[in-house]
Amino acid sequence: MIGREFNFHDGKKGSALAIRITKRSGDQRISNVMKDGTVVINLAREVEDPNQELLRFLSKELGIAQQRIAIIAGLERNEKLLSILDMEPEKVQELVLNRLS
Repeated sequence: MIGREFNFHDGKKGSALAIRITKRSGDQRISNVMKDGTVVINLAREVEDPNQELLRFLSKELGIAQQRIAIIAGLERNEKLLSILDMEPEKVQELVLNRLS
């Protein structure tokens, strides 16, 4: 396992959410859920910090405190893995599907 980087976490319970960011002009929105469950989110092109804007957007859109959402993989990519603490996957799915436009 030499050469592989490991990140340990504190073992809190929650859900994981795969995200793909697309940068477009116009409204920021949850635009699609792909067959593999990845949630596609449109962010504005002019966003200075896409990671921070993603956290702000999801917090507001899903009604989840921003401190409960963390990007755990993909900080430098458009594909990201998020952790949402203290929320069952079924609840996250319900919230996302209710906001799908």
